Amino acid sequence: MIDAVDVVVIGDGPAGSALASACRRRGIDALLVGPDDAWSATYGAWADEVDALTLLDGHDVLASRHPDVAAWANRRHVLGRTYGVVDNDALRDVLRADADHRVGRVSAVEGAAPHHRVRLESGEAISARLVIDAAGWPSRFAASTRSDRWPARPPAWQTAFGIVLPGPPAGSLGTPTFMDFRPPPRSPPGPVTFCYSLPVADGWLVEETVLAARPAIEPESLVGRLAARLGCDVGDLRARAVRTEHVRIPMGGARPRHGQPVVAFGAAAGYVNPASGYSVVRSMQMAPAVADAVAAAAAAPGADAAATVWDAVWPLAARRARVLHDYGLEVLVRLDAAE
Repeated sequence: MIDAVDVVVIGDGPAGSALASACRRRGIDALLVGPDDAWSATYGAWADEVDALTLLDGHDVLASRHPDVAAWANRRHVLGRTYGVVDNDALRDVLRADADHRVGRVSAVEGAAPHHRVRLESGEAISARLVIDAAGWPSRFAASTRSDRWPARPPAWQTAFGIVLPGPPAGSLGTPTFMDFRPPPRSPPGPVTFCYSLPVADGWLVEETVLAARPAIEPESLVGRLAARLGCDVGDLRARAVRTEHVRIPMGGARPRHGQPVVAFGAAAGYVNPASGYSVVRSMQMAPAVADAVAAAAAAPGADAAATVWDAVWPLAARRARVLHDYGLEVLVRLDAAE
């Protein structure tokens, strides 16, 4: 027997869970499909943007708030904007509260509207009028393309190696620090990096980060720079760690092509900001508008549902802003440390 629904959302991370929740709230028969893996990444966000998310219904999903977060370049800059670390479990609970969730991995998407067939590795099959891939970049089911106006470029990569310490480190990194671009003392030669330092649920995260590079700088190559920044050797650094983090974020991935049967959303749709690497809040900001487009397509059986929804995923104003963000990325990858 084949289940039939209005829309299948592939990918049960924050982006897919947000979109499936927004669709269900509009009376759309939306099925969220994914492996139900833990949300283990550290998500940071500006508190005012999180507090404004209508999808959260007023729930506070920030584990901590830091009104005095600072950045270091040639001097210390207090940013004057509250920064927060997301409580992943709280966010997951809110976004999954009304979800119809099928645990499994998708092996194939066949056909086109109104008769998509989503096949799971378990052998199950689901029929849907619309399929949305929100399982991360690169999308498996929605092809990306670049026109002559968008020349093909490989993505840049934001990479980082981080450790969680039992408590705050000594010195200025023992206060919430968004970016510290000062070079580590007696550090080995290497790429342009900054340090990110904040309290998290299980201690204090200190992360040596490459904002953007092409090709990618491997996270493990940053261990020596982080140890130098903290005034210890690599062995001592690893011994002090409650846990470690390896971060790889694609920067500047192409938008999905218009006019294909599967719609992409979240990082799969190129929502990762090419100049910062952030995408989770952006996905939650866009989920209600995209769900409205899904509802409109569902109410008009003769309409091209995928095209209607794609235009909501990337409205014109967002496409214009993305041109500037891509320009910013190309500047960033060419800057040396002093610049």
